[in-house]
Parts: sequence; C-alpha cells; structure tokens
Amino acid sequence: MSAPTPPPAPTPGSRRTRRRPRLTRGDLGEAALLVLLVVVALSGLARTFTGAQFLLVGAVGALLGAGSALLARRHRWPPALPVLLAAAGVVLLGGPLCLRSAGGTAYLPLPGTLEQLGDAVVGGWRDALTTLPPVDGDGPLLVLPFVLGTAGALAAVLAAGLRRPPVALQAVLVLAGPFLVLGAVLLLGVATPASVLLQGGAFAALSLGVAGLRARLRAARAAATAPVVPTVTGGTGPASGRLRRGLTGAALVALAGALAVPVGSWAVGDDDRFVLREHVSPPFEVGQYPSPLASFRRYVEMPEPDAANRYEQVLMTLEGAPEGTRVRFAALDSYDGVVWGAADRAAGASGVGVTRASFQRVSTSIDNPVEGEEVDVRVELGEGYDGVWLPTVGALTELRFTGPRGDAAAASFRYNLATSTGVVPSGLAPGDAYVLEAVLPPDEVDADDLPGTPDPALASAASFLATQAVQWTAGEAEPMARVLAAARHLRTVGKYTDGVLEAEKIYTAGHYRGRLGEGFVDDVVMAGNDEQYAATMALVANAIGVPARVVVGAVVPADGVVRGEHVEAWVELQVADGSWRTLPTETFMDYDRPAERPPLNEQEMSGTVVPPPAPVPPPSSLTDQTDAELDARAGEPEEAGFELPAWVVWVLGIVGGPLLLVALWFALVLGAKAWRRRRRRGAPRASARLVGAWRELVDAARDLGAGVPVAAGVTRREQARSLPLPAAPALARTADGHVFGPTPPADGVAADYWEQVMAVRRELREGVPWHRRVRAAASVRSFRRT
Repeated sequence: MSAPTPPPAPTPGSRRTRRRPRLTRGDLGEAALLVLLVVVALSGLARTFTGAQFLLVGAVGALLGAGSALLARRHRWPPALPVLLAAAGVVLLGGPLCLRSAGGTAYLPLPGTLEQLGDAVVGGWRDALTTLPPVDGDGPLLVLPFVLGTAGALAAVLAAGLRRPPVALQAVLVLAGPFLVLGAVLLLGVATPASVLLQGGAFAALSLGVAGLRARLRAARAAATAPVVPTVTGGTGPASGRLRRGLTGAALVALAGALAVPVGSWAVGDDDRFVLREHVSPPFEVGQYPSPLASFRRYVEMPEPDAANRYEQVLMTLEGAPEGTRVRFAALDSYDGVVWGAADRAAGASGVGVTRASFQRVSTSIDNPVEGEEVDVRVELGEGYDGVWLPTVGALTELRFTGPRGDAAAASFRYNLATSTGVVPSGLAPGDAYVLEAVLPPDEVDADDLPGTPDPALASAASFLATQAVQWTAGEAEPMARVLAAARHLRTVGKYTDGVLEAEKIYTAGHYRGRLGEGFVDDVVMAGNDEQYAATMALVANAIGVPARVVVGAVVPADGVVRGEHVEAWVELQVADGSWRTLPTETFMDYDRPAERPPLNEQEMSGTVVPPPAPVPPPSSLTDQTDAELDARAGEPEEAGFELPAWVVWVLGIVGGPLLLVALWFALVLGAKAWRRRRRRGAPRASARLVGAWRELVDAARDLGAGVPVAAGVTRREQARSLPLPAAPALARTADGHVFGPTPPADGVAADYWEQVMAVRRELREGVPWHRRVRAAASVRSFRRT
C-alpha cells in the first residue's frame, strides 16, 4: 500500500495564506471599460449643456468612483469605505470643477462652497428640468454629470469585485450602474437624442464587451484554482484558440453595435422620447406680476405735469436694432374678463410641450429655432423704465446681463419661448444693461393665411363680443379675412382718446368687460386708446376663431432712444404653422379725436341711455409695484458683507485644502472604526462578542505598529505572544475557554470581557508617544485581512 499523498502546500490566494488580492490587468481593463461606458452614457447630455465641459467633469467623476472602488478592493475594505471616500472626493473636487463660475472662494471647500454644492446636489435635477436647454456648461448644474459619473462608476466597479454570484447575475449587477446613468441622462435630457450612434451603438457594444470580459475573467480564475490535467493538443495551440475566440467576440460586439443604431433610431423616433422636462411645470407664477397693458396711460401725453407719467422720459436706449423694430415688453395671452395678462402656460401652444410654453430659467445661450434676420442689440434701461418685464427684440438666442446687478438679474430671469416674453422677478431699474442676440422672423399677416388652433378659454372669454364679430365681418367667409375686416371697422368707426383732456375724461382707462362692452363698442362714441383697441381687437379675433394675443411694447425710432411716447399695444395672430404674425396698431386704430359729447337730456337721464359705468380699477399696475413688493417676491440682492482679505484667501487656498483633506480622512477612518466596534459589540451571540473583543484588541495593536499575525490558522494564543501586554495571554485563554467550552457563554461574561479588553487597550495606547497614537488613529492597517 502506498503512502497517503500529503496535502498540497498552501498557495498564494488560498484561505490558508489569505494574502492581499492583487489587481490584475483584467481587473484594470474591466474598470477602464466601465468608466468609458459611463462616459458614453453621459454624452447624452450634449444637447442639455453648452460645450463639452460637462463630459470632462463627468469623466473625472467616473475616474473618482472607479478609483475608490479599486482601492477598496485592493485593501479589502468594507463597502462603506469606498462610498465615503468617493463622497469626500465629491466634496473636495466639487467646488473647483462645478462651482468655478462663482469665482472667489468657490475653489475652496469652505462652508459657503459646501452649502452651494449641497444645494446643487439636492435640487440640481429640479433646476435642470425647469431651465430651457442648453444650460450653461460652466455653471453649478455641472454637479449632475459629476455625481452621476461618480455614482455610476463606483457601483459598477464595486459590483465587479463580487465573486460569489453566478456569471449571468454578476454581469447584470456590473452593468446596472451604467444603465442607471443612461436612464437618468435620458430622463433629464431633451426629446431629441444627442447621438444615436453613441447612446445606442457604442453603449451596446461596450456593454457586451464588459459582459464578455467578465465571463472570461471568471473562467480564468476558475482555471487558476482547478487541478492541472495533462492534455494532448493537436495542431492548434492555446494562442490560436484565444485569437479565434477574441476575433469572434469582437465581431459579435461590432455586429450588436451596428444593429443597435437602426433599432435605436426606429425606437426613439423623431422627438417622441419621454423626458421629464416635458411633464414638469416650473414652480413659477407669472400671473402675480401686473399687466403692462393695465398701466398704459403712464405713457400718454398729459396736459399737466404728472410725477407718474413717462411720456417724455427715456425708457431705454438700443444699439444695433434697425429702425422700426418692435421691442416687446410682454405678450399677454390670457383674459379673465378684467385684464389681459401673461399666462403661466402660453395659450395656443399645446403642441410644443411644457418646456416651450412656460416661463423657465435660461442660460446665456437659448435654443430658439426661428428663421429670420439675425440682430445683435445692446439695451440700457433709462430713467423711465422699471418693473419686471424685460424688453426684448424678436426671438432670443443669446442674452448676457452686464453691470453690477447683472448676476442677480441673470439668476432670476425667466423666458417663455412661445410668447418671446422675459421676466426678471428680482426687478429692473434704470441703468441696468444687457446684450442680446435675436432673430426677427417675418410677421406680416395676409388674408389668405390659415389660422392656428383656437384656444377654448379665450374664445369663451370673448363671447360677449360675438355679435360684433358677426356684424363687423359681413361679406367675408375666411377667418383671417374676417379678422382684417373687423380691424378696418374699428379703424373707421372708432375715435382716439387718452381720456386726459377735460372734455374727454368720460373715457376711462381699463379693459374689463364693462369698459370694452357698454363703454366702448356699444357706446354712443367708440373712443379709447391702444389699451381698449388692442384688447378689443384680440378678443374679436378669438371670437372669430383666430388665436390672438396683445403685445405691449414700442417701435424703435431712428436714433434708438425709446421714450414713453413710442409705447404701443398691438395684436399678434397665430397662423397654421404655429408662428405668430403682427397686426400693427395702425391697422385697427385711427388717431381722429372724438367730438364733444352732447349733454344728456331728461329722456337720457330717465334710463333710455345709461351713462358709462364707474371705472373698475385694474387689479394692479406698474405704479403699484413698489420696492417692498419686489423684495417680498424675489428678494433684492443683499449688500456685500464682510470679505476676507486677499492674503487670507491665498493662505486658506494653500493650507486649508490639505488640512481639510486630512480632517476628512481622520473622520472617515474613525467613523469606520467606530462602526466596526459597534458591530462587534452588538453581535447577536455572546461567543461572537467575545471574538469581536479580542479582534478589537489585536486591531488596536496592529494600528500602533505591532507585528501581530492575523493569517488564517493563527490562534489567539499565538497572537497574544506578539502583543506587548502582560495580560494578553490570559485574555486569549479566557476567550478560547468560552468560545470552545462545553456551554455557550452568558451575556454578562461577554460584557465583562469587553470591559477588560477596553481597559487593556487604553493601557496599550498610553504606553506609546502621542504622535504614534495620532498615526494609529488614521491607520487603516487593521482593515487588511492579512
């Protein structure tokens, strides 16, 4: 009988030696592929951000997450440590990468910077969904791709380090992070994909490559641990087989990527993708601001000086705007029977989605696909203009505020693409300036134009003028021709008055139903100014079935200086292609003044002819908008507080960053050790608590530099001989006696043993110099399993 075969000697990687795992080329290659996969997923934000800085920031985040996970795998750290390490990296790098546009101390991880970073992390998704794309590529919203890249790569590389799940399940876990990043990008992006080739073909090919490499690495590890069996090979060697398998895999990956492009294009369709921004209404109510049409008489000529009058005052100066260009203060597309105002969601814009029909934040560049003449205009507000409505020209494509109040105005600015109307909730004041680039689209109205889709709300609000809509358009059949006929009737029959002369004060201001009905179209003399004519014309057009809205603005004179005398109110009509065309004021209003009204006789006083009703004041006007209201609504920018001297900022920049990094490292390590100690002390079984207490003593000694062996198979008594403590052997025997004893130890025994171990641990720490204790507190040696 032959002698029994001795057991094989322990090999590196076996449970007996339990050495620190090495990161192979395959592990690093897999991590690189996962980082690339996350970056490809983030490339879908190309239409959401301007420039390519978002992709660079996202790549840095992916490298941070992957590096944290690889470091944890190398040192066998618990999963909480790489997460904390990645979070610390986000805190340290978030300011320089994402908040650099704020300047100043934003590069340093000071409390103010951390507060901004926290706000961006928590509310960045909301700001991104309520901002018209593309957003500024160097603003605080860069936190989104940074955090998505970090989290996606961290989750993927951590999942790649798992060894127990089956191959298929592990491949799913590894790819879960990049796929979640891709899903978040699709939801936070725009309806039109940035690149089907990247988001479909490249992403699919890389995903298959990662899955194939994962299976190959799993097979290689299994082969490394399996016994060697001699085999007889034929003419083709292992190298030939590997080459054949590699070429086959590459061909399959390329085929999958090529098929993903047409399939993705067919699945996505044209602007038919579900995105959150088309279903999220911005938390902004434009109806809280007064209608500029309600205070139109601020801009009329007064016979006597009036402090509130703006007729002769300079409202704004424009450079670069051609003569005759229309400057719009606001487009008013909602009528409630009292006042024409701006709607939170533009009327007649049901087909363009929430994004284009509501007031949203915008960045410097505005994606406004309008064809026409391009203009570059600089606007400076004069002494006669205030309020919240931003004067604009045409359809904005770029806007930059200048001056000391520019940052505050840019931060609060909202713009509606459907109405080309801008609002600055923080308020405008004389001296504010801005530069805009815009497109002046063709806006002539023709009788043959087909109208857009009528708005039911406006048609219902205009029902009190249904009779006039029929009588004034007799002989015309087409909707647009009927509107032009109604405009000619108004211009022919109506008279112009601002109601400021003594004989004309009976013609009151306002455009509520009573003023437009009995006080205008049904009055003995139909008289009013732009306010009544534009309000009536827009309502009659809606009653006919042509979508119409009122616009308050001015026509730029030759010198570019707009005064109150240049302010007008005109009407815009929507045609079938969705665009809006201008119906100029002179089309429906003449400047013939009314004759003096005859005195009322007794028959008229008895009730045959009723005098005009007392004017109902509009809900508010621009004169009512005080500084206090603006402060309450949006908050004026606060005065600059105490600023640190330049040399202090310089010193903090050099010293503060490293110190904060050291402090964060101490906090992370101490927190991890406290969590480990609490888990050991709270183990469900008393024997496990005894083992945990002994390990706590061994870990404390290792952090202080003691060479205590911790490999598999080393007993507690052997470890006790390496501990520089007289009580260590007794403690080791006590633990062995209870753990291996015939009866389970009682809970009180474990508690007493913990007290003894903690007392000995304190003695151990007190016996070394303070600098060794500090170094031990930051040491992660005890987290290594060998």
